Amino acid sequence: MAEFGNSSSNITNTSDRSNVVTYSVVACFAIILCLIGLVGNAFVIWILSFNIKRNKYTVYILNLAIADFIYLFFVAVIMCFMVDQLLNSRFQTQATFAAIEVMYDFGYAAGMLFLTAISVERCLSVLFPIWYKCYRPKYLSAYSCGGLWLLGALLSLLDNFVCPAHSFMDMTKQCTGVQVFSTVLTFVFIIPLMLLSSFILIYIVKTTSKKSRPPKIYVAIIVTVLVFLISVAPIRLLWSLLYFKSFTSKMSALAFFFTSTYCTVFNSSANPYIYFLVGRQRKKRFGGSINEAFSRVFKDDDTDQSSGYDGNTTSTSMN
Repeated sequence: MAEFGNSSSNITNTSDRSNVVTYSVVACFAIILCLIGLVGNAFVIWILSFNIKRNKYTVYILNLAIADFIYLFFVAVIMCFMVDQLLNSRFQTQATFAAIEVMYDFGYAAGMLFLTAISVERCLSVLFPIWYKCYRPKYLSAYSCGGLWLLGALLSLLDNFVCPAHSFMDMTKQCTGVQVFSTVLTFVFIIPLMLLSSFILIYIVKTTSKKSRPPKIYVAIIVTVLVFLISVAPIRLLWSLLYFKSFTSKMSALAFFFTSTYCTVFNSSANPYIYFLVGRQRKKRFGGSINEAFSRVFKDDDTDQSSGYDGNTTSTSMN
């Protein structure tokens, strides 16, 4: 989320010294949450890279885990800098902050795009099963991921170079244009696509669960999208309203910065643990091994055609 990234280097300079210890502790907890997410996403990357044969969906999930890892890593780095700045008054250069902001904005934007692509692709497989099985381009996942990485990089560069911190605070025309574009992209295209895809998948899960178990990947996608919508979308809307002065916030800039950070970090950290919870076997005390739990989620798509799941079979060819 570029808005709080752009202002992070400024709001630390204006924080009340009486709250330095409080904010430092809050930043340390954010670092711990980032580390938990980094471990989870690193495990997903390792599992999907070396232990499970990739299919059209795991390509997206692998790239989502990489994007979340990038985001969490650079948020942890900037939190370490902020703790050092708050406690020791050692200020990093603007160039250092700018480089870090570009990277974690890149990870955030790419992750949001990959999550949208995952939900839309699964929705298309349900709505158009014949086209999806017979005519879907074999390497569509790989090409789509490459394009989404490029789009995520462009969005990050746009936010940080066209709308840097001073332009964000001064509400320049260029920065206003970037904010309008970002708001429209998020709330007119991305979030509606996620909502529509999730509603369709929920309907499919509800109507078919009486006949047979829906693939776990359906449940994992639905929960992942819901976590994003609950944790990130309200904060993104709030930042847009604050920028355009639609209402006045009584919360300090630094407190709001940390609130935003916690919400987005939680979203990026939660996905691996969602996969595990969805994939574990309830009958077993500990749900089997972590590797087995991930395999159940990611391999369910390969078994659709053998289970006759409502006729909505998918190709298992490698992407």
